[in-house]
Amino acid sequence: MAGKKLDDALEYIGKYGRYQIATSVIVTILGTWFPAWHTMGLIFMADKPESYECVRWSGGHGGAALDAGGTVNAALHGGADQENAVNHDSNRTSPDASDSECTGENPGSSSGSLCTEWEYCALYNESTIVTDFDLVCDRKILAETAQSIFLAGMLVGAVVFGHLSDVFGRKIILLGTCVAHGVFGIVVAFLWTYTSVVILWFLIGMFAQGYNQVQFVMIMELFPSNCRTLAGSLNSMFWGFGIVTLTPIAYALRNWRHMQLAISAPCLLAIPLWPILDESARWLLSKGRTDDAQKILRKMARWNGVAPPSGGFLIKENPIDPPSYELSKNLLDPVFPTLSQKKCTLLDVLRTRRVLLNICIVYFAWYVSAVTYYGASLNSSNLAGNKYTNFLFLGLAEIPGYAIIHFTMTWWGRRPSLCLFFLVSGAASIVTAFLPEQTADGTDLTIAITVTAMLVKLCIVCAYSIDLICCTEVLPTSVRNIGFGVGAVCGCVGFITAPFVIYLDDFASFLPLTVFGGLCILAAILVLILPETGNKPLPESLEDARNIGKKVSKTPEPNTAVCTPTTDAKIKDGSKVDAL
Repeated sequence: MAGKKLDDALEYIGKYGRYQIATSVIVTILGTWFPAWHTMGLIFMADKPESYECVRWSGGHGGAALDAGGTVNAALHGGADQENAVNHDSNRTSPDASDSECTGENPGSSSGSLCTEWEYCALYNESTIVTDFDLVCDRKILAETAQSIFLAGMLVGAVVFGHLSDVFGRKIILLGTCVAHGVFGIVVAFLWTYTSVVILWFLIGMFAQGYNQVQFVMIMELFPSNCRTLAGSLNSMFWGFGIVTLTPIAYALRNWRHMQLAISAPCLLAIPLWPILDESARWLLSKGRTDDAQKILRKMARWNGVAPPSGGFLIKENPIDPPSYELSKNLLDPVFPTLSQKKCTLLDVLRTRRVLLNICIVYFAWYVSAVTYYGASLNSSNLAGNKYTNFLFLGLAEIPGYAIIHFTMTWWGRRPSLCLFFLVSGAASIVTAFLPEQTADGTDLTIAITVTAMLVKLCIVCAYSIDLICCTEVLPTSVRNIGFGVGAVCGCVGFITAPFVIYLDDFASFLPLTVFGGLCILAAILVLILPETGNKPLPESLEDARNIGKKVSKTPEPNTAVCTPTTDAKIKDGSKVDAL
């Protein structure tokens, strides 16, 4: 099959050669660090101040101080009437302000007046969009709305750029969206209205998700099947490193505009990389651009110090007699189906029951891992201590998970590893939900709760990373990136719904983690239906995707979709396969 043929070429060139290592480092840093900086940077850029004080009313007088929840803070308002003041709650969990509290009592008027100017007290002396745009009182919800708009942009980007990269190629989408991310990110730092900021944040989220998912597919297509475990694990690990590297940036640049510039400007490094990075050879072959794929394979061989085969890689143009064309075409089918057969579309995949079942399970697992990962992150935000230190430790906690999956997938395979991590994460989540803070005899269980909560985070990171790899391995090349984009949409939906699951804590404290645990256990059961894709060639055709993990049957099975003909699948007269 074509996938096996290309994997043989990559093995011949050298699976961990200088070309693959250099390309992987560049693409991975570009596609993981920069999106991670902006996605997680919202935690700092949209953070709320510890408290705030109205310093000017509509009548021109000063007023009372309010904490982040909107209640009156006597500590900031020196002349406030103690009887009308509400003690400041330093844990930022005070209730929302009522209209009277936000309007307050104007010291120079017998009636309430609207506050027109605020003074903020930030615990770490930060400047955020909340303090710049006065997102307090009746505008308080706009801070959360800005973050939701960014996530909505990620959802749209997952679909749009997944499809565009399948049509126009991996390279142009990877570098193009990265540059656009940098440009719009820089522009945001100079905008002074809330509406304009959130509009560009939507676009930034769209671009960030676009090249983050494309880079992962590009990395997976760069290596033969027996190398994808390590490549996928290291690629995911760089996301954790990106979170860790964001911490000193956020700590040093506590003005959100300065931070916005610092995390956006590096994206412009994609411009000089344009003539350096190459297109995915596997994508080129899926489009029938064999000559371009051969050029890249020869370049890889030169970088790795390997002499190309005398006849070249994959296909060599040679005239043959016209009457023998049909015979040559039939002989090419089992060796190079992406050129001699018909090209598949996403609709064809949806009509093939086995492939449809596989991707539905993978997408559900993606949703579960995303909602649990973000839910665990929200739940861990209640940890005491410096928020920058907590953020750093949470980022460091993810890194071992990315290393662990390399060994589990190598020893046990994709499917058993995915099942194990979902099962442990689900069990640990439920245990955490029902652990009391103290036992009946007064024993403190805080440490036990923290350990089980971090176990949830560790295992769900492992499950999330393995599921990303499985998604690329169950889809044919021609729809791999758009299929990956649909999976990314499921992940975005998980991120968006996680806060609503956390809100169940208002009804019963054990509900959120119990829901996460139940979803994880259900996912652990369903992934057992998936085929084992470890050390298997990436499927190039719909037939390859249907037969993953089993011996290929020469007799077509019923209910297999017929792929849509396309001109990309035609072979020029006079083509023949040249062995390695």
